Amino acid sequence: MPTASKYTIPGQLGAAQLVIANTLAHPDIQERVAARGYTAGEMAEGQRLCAAASQAVDAQAAAAGAQRLATEQAHLVEQRARASYQALVQTVRAVFPPQSAQRKALDVAGPMPETTAVFTAAATTLLNNALGVPEIAAVLAKYGYDEPTLRAERDAVLAYQQAMQAQALAMSAAKQATRAQIEALAALQRWLAQYLKIARIALRSQPELLKALGITPPGGRATAQRKSQVAAAKGS
Repeated sequence: MPTASKYTIPGQLGAAQLVIANTLAHPDIQERVAARGYTAGEMAEGQRLCAAASQAVDAQAAAAGAQRLATEQAHLVEQRARASYQALVQTVRAVFPPQSAQRKALDVAGPMPETTAVFTAAATTLLNNALGVPEIAAVLAKYGYDEPTLRAERDAVLAYQQAMQAQALAMSAAKQATRAQIEALAALQRWLAQYLKIARIALRSQPELLKALGITPPGGRATAQRKSQVAAAKGS
C-alpha cells in the first residue's frame, strides 16, 4: 500500500475507509486480525478516527471558504471606504484654504493613510469633525456632503472596520481548522499504518485477503516484476 504522503486528502480517507470496510466485510479477516489484537473494539476505534478525520476535513473546507468570502468582502468594503475618504479629502482641500483652521480640524494633511488602523482613525476624525463643526458642515453641504451623506460615509468606515475584524476572525478559524485536520488525519494514518503491519502478519498465508486490504502479498511485487521483465524480453 502506498504511504500516506502519496495520497491526496480524499485519497487518505478513501484508503482508510476501504481497509476498514473490507475488514468488516470479511469474517475471515476479522477472525485473523482479532487474534492479533484487532478486535471489534479496535476496529470501532478505526471507524471513529476515520469519521473524525472526515469531519475535520469538511470543517477545514468550510472554514477556508468562509475565510475567502470574508477576505473578498473586506476588500470590497475597503475599496468603497477609501474611495469615499479620498473624494471627501479632495473636496475639503478644494473649498478650504491651505493652513486654514478647517483643514487642521479635519486633519487632511499628507497622503492616504495605508494601514487599516491609521486609515480608520483618520477617516473617523475627518467625518466626526465634518459633522460636529457647524460652520464646516454648512460649507460641505453646498458641495454634496449634507448630514445624511456624511453619516453614510462614516457608516462605511465602520463597516470597513467590522469587515477587517470579521476577516481576522475567519483567518484564525481557518488556521485552527487546518491544525485540527492535520491532527485528525495523522491520528488516522498512525492507526492505519499499525493495523496494516499486523494485518500483513495475520494474513500472510492468505494472499487473497491481503489483496482485499490493498496489500501486496509477500513475493507478489517480485513476481510481478519478473513477469514484466519476461514480457519485455519476449517483446524485444
